[in-house]
Amino acid sequence: MSESDQLEEKVVSTTAEPTSATPACTPQTNRTFISIAAAALCISFFMPWVNILGANVSGMDIQKNFSSYRLVWLVPVLALITLLLAIAGQNTNVIRRIAGICPFIILAYALSQMGSDLFQAVGAGGWLALIGGVALICIPNARKPTISS
Repeated sequence: MSESDQLEEKVVSTTAEPTSATPACTPQTNRTFISIAAAALCISFFMPWVNILGANVSGMDIQKNFSSYRLVWLVPVLALITLLLAIAGQNTNVIRRIAGICPFIILAYALSQMGSDLFQAVGAGGWLALIGGVALICIPNARKPTISS
C-alpha cells in the first residue's frame, strides 16, 4: 500500500460517524415532539378541564366565567406560539417551558382555592394540559451537530 493510500485510510477512519445504540436528539425529532405537545396543550384548552356540579367546564369556559382565572388564556396563546416557532424551526427552549409550566400554575392556584377534592373533578382536558406541560418542560434541547476535525 502506498503512503497516500495509508494516509487516505486514516482520514476516512477518523471522520467516520460513531455508531450508537441510542439515537441522538436531532433537531427534527425535537421539533416534532414539541409540536405534538404544544398542539395537545392548545387543544386541551377547549376540552373539559373540570367537572363542577355535573357540568363539564373547559379552559375557555373557566377563562370567560371566573374572574380569578382570567390568565388561563395564556395556555393556548403560549402553546400556539410554541407550535408556530417549532414548525418554523426556531428556538423554542424558553417559550415552550413557560407554556409547559402554565397548567401547573393554574393547578396550584385551583388547589389553593378548592383543595385536594379538585383531583376527583379533573377532566380529560385538564389531564391532557398537564401531560402536554410536562412534555414541553422535559423534552431536551436538540443537540447541535458537531463537526469533527
